[in-house]
Amino acid sequence: MKHIITLAIIILGSNLQAQMTITGKVTDKNGLPLAGANITLKGTYDGTATDSTGCYTITTDTNQAVLVASFMGYIPQEQAVPDGGTSIVNFSLKKQVNHLGDVVISAGTFETADRKRSVTLQPLDIVTTPSAAGDLYGALTTLPGTAPIGEDGRLFVRGGDGYESKTFVDGLLSKKPYQSSVPDLPGRGRFSPFLFSGTTFSTGGYSAEYGQALSSALILNSNALPSKTQTDLSIMSVGVGLTQTVRRENASISAGFEYFNLAPYNHLTKQQFLRNKHPESLGLTLVARKKTGQNGMLKLFSTYAASETGLKYPDLSVPGLMTDIHLKNNNSYTNLTYSDELGKGWLLKGGVALTMDNNRLNLQRFAVDETNENLQAKITLKKNLAANASLHFGMEETFNRFGQDYRETSGFENRSHFNDLNSAQFAEADYRPFHRIALRAGLRAEQSTLLDDIHVAARFSAAVKITGQSQLSVASGSFVQTPEEGLLRFTHLLGYEKASHHIVNYQWEDNGRLFRAEVYRKAYKDLVTYDGEKYWDGNTYHNTGKGQSEGIDIFYRDRKTFRTLEYWISYSFVDAKRIYRDYPQMVQPPFAPKHTASMVAKKWIQSITTQVGLSTTFSTGRPFNNPNSPKFMDGRTNHYQDISINCSHLRTLWGMPTILYASVNNLTGRNNIFGYRYYSQPNADEQYEAFPIRRDSKRFYFIGLFITL
Repeated sequence: MKHIITLAIIILGSNLQAQMTITGKVTDKNGLPLAGANITLKGTYDGTATDSTGCYTITTDTNQAVLVASFMGYIPQEQAVPDGGTSIVNFSLKKQVNHLGDVVISAGTFETADRKRSVTLQPLDIVTTPSAAGDLYGALTTLPGTAPIGEDGRLFVRGGDGYESKTFVDGLLSKKPYQSSVPDLPGRGRFSPFLFSGTTFSTGGYSAEYGQALSSALILNSNALPSKTQTDLSIMSVGVGLTQTVRRENASISAGFEYFNLAPYNHLTKQQFLRNKHPESLGLTLVARKKTGQNGMLKLFSTYAASETGLKYPDLSVPGLMTDIHLKNNNSYTNLTYSDELGKGWLLKGGVALTMDNNRLNLQRFAVDETNENLQAKITLKKNLAANASLHFGMEETFNRFGQDYRETSGFENRSHFNDLNSAQFAEADYRPFHRIALRAGLRAEQSTLLDDIHVAARFSAAVKITGQSQLSVASGSFVQTPEEGLLRFTHLLGYEKASHHIVNYQWEDNGRLFRAEVYRKAYKDLVTYDGEKYWDGNTYHNTGKGQSEGIDIFYRDRKTFRTLEYWISYSFVDAKRIYRDYPQMVQPPFAPKHTASMVAKKWIQSITTQVGLSTTFSTGRPFNNPNSPKFMDGRTNHYQDISINCSHLRTLWGMPTILYASVNNLTGRNNIFGYRYYSQPNADEQYEAFPIRRDSKRFYFIGLFITL
C-alpha cells in the first residue's frame, strides 16, 4: 500500500544496536513525584509509566535516544540520552497555564472552533489503524461522524456527500487529494500521513479561515525540520520505495519515489473484475524546509503521481455484456508557504498552492479527457490585542480552470471549458473574558466570477469549563460551496450551495482517557437539482434542492487503563434526508447509514518488540434505488461489517533498523454489498436486472519490509 512505506520514518527514529537501561524520576516544579507519568522513546512504541514514587526504568535496544515525559495538565518535556550503558534522566515538569481541556491558550491566542469539534490523530495513529492500510482517509472513517462508503475512498461526514469535505495543506486547498479510480473501486488519499506533524479533522463548524466545504475540513500541517539525515528503503508485496532525507543546521531536503505494480498480487488473489491493465503507478515527493531569521520558516511541499489501470466492467445497457475501461491519470500538487513573527504581537503566514490533474478515461464507445487546474494564493495575519484577545484575518484568491472533452465513436463530440475566480476575505476575533470561558466570532465573504454570486457567512463558537476535567462548547455558522464541475459543464446559471451547522459538544478528559459526546443539526438549501432524463439540458438545472441532517456522535479513547494497550471506540447516529441532483423527492441518501460504530485497539508486546492491531467497523444497511419498485430509494443493503488486523515487528537486519509489517483487511471475508447497478434496458419479463457493488476482492493482504540505512 502506498503510504505504509514511510512507516519506518516514525517507528525507527533511532538505532537499535546498543542495549541501554535508563532510570529516573518525574516530579513537578516543587519536587513532588508525578505517579503515572508516561515515558516514551521519541518516534517508537517503546515506553513505560512512573510508579507511585514518580520513578521509572526502561530498557531499550536503541542508542542516540530522546526520551519524552508527559503528564496530563503538564507541558511535555524531551531530553536526549547519552549513548550506551546505564543512564539517569530526571524530569521536572511545569504545569500548562491557561489550559482549558481541549482549548489551549498560548500568547493570548486560542483555538476553540476548530479543536472543540475535531479529533486530532498523529501519523502513527493513522498508519497503525488496521482497516486503513496506511491511508489517511481510511483511518478517519474510524472516527465519529464519518460513514464507511466502501466503493468510494472519500470522506462522507454527517450525512454529507463526498464532495462536501475539503482538504487543506498548511492552510491551502488541495483540489484533488484522492487518487483517481474506476467505477465502484475506491481511491486512496494521495498524501502520506508522515508528511504532517498532526491531522485535525473537523466534522463541522470549522473556522472562518476555511471555505468551500459544506460539511467538513481536513486540516493538515506539514512537518518542520526533520531530526536527522537518513535513507529509508521499502520492499513490499505491491512495489518498492526509496526516500533520502538530508538535514543541515537550518535547512533540510527530502526526495523520494514510490513504484507500485499490482500485477503479481492480482495473479495470486481472486479479483471480481478481469483486469486488462493491472494498476501501476509512479509517485515522486520533494519536501524542503529553510529556517529564516529567528522565527521564520519557508516550506516547499511537492508531489507528482502518474497512474494507469484498466478492467472489464459490465456494460449497463445489456446484461452479460462487458466493456473495457481504461484510466490514465497525471497529478501534481505544489505548496509553498512562508511564516514569521513580525514583532509587536503580529504573526504572518502566506503561500501559494497549485493542483494540476488530468484524467483520460476510455470506455470503448466513448472517451473523456478531463483537466482541472487550481491555483490558490493566501495571506493571513494574526495580532495579539491583549493577553486574552486576538484578531485573525486574511484573504485568498482561488483560480480554477476546468476542461472536459467528450468523444463518442459514432462521431458525436462535446467540449466544456470554463474558468472561475473565487475571492474570499475573512476575519475572526478570539476573546477569553474569564478563565473558564473562550469565545470566537468570525465572518467570511466569498465572490465567484463564474456564478456571479456573493455570500457572507457568519460563524460563532464558545467553550466553558465545567470542572477541572470537562467542558461544554457550542458552535453555529453558515457555509457555502461552488457546485461541482460536473454540474457546471451544462450551465453556469447557478448559485452557491449552502449549509448551516449548529453543534453542542461535551468533553471530558482525565489521565489519558477522553470521552466526548456531540449533538448537531445541519440544514441544506440551494442544492443543485436537474432532470435525470435530460441531464444534458442546462435549462433543467436549478438551486431548488434542500436537506437536513441531525444526530449524535460519541467517542471514547483510553491510553491509560492498560499499560501497553490503547483503544478508541466511536458511535454515530445520523438521520439525513435530502432532495438534490435528480432525486424526485426527499429521501435518505445512500451515503448516510443511520448507525455506524467502530473500535480500534493496539497492543505493544515489548518481549518480542511487536505491535499488533485490530479494528472493526459496523454500519446499518444503506438505501438504494430499485427501478423495479414504484417507490424511490426504498431498497436496503445488508449491514456492513469489517474486521482487520495488522502486525509490526521491529528488529535489526544486516545491522540496520528494520520493520516487518503485515496486514489483512476484511479478515472474515464478509461479502459486503454497498448497493446495486441496474441495467438500463429491461429483460423479457420487463424487469431491470442488477449486479452488486462490492470490493474487487474479499480480502486484501499486505507484507512489507522497511529498512533505515
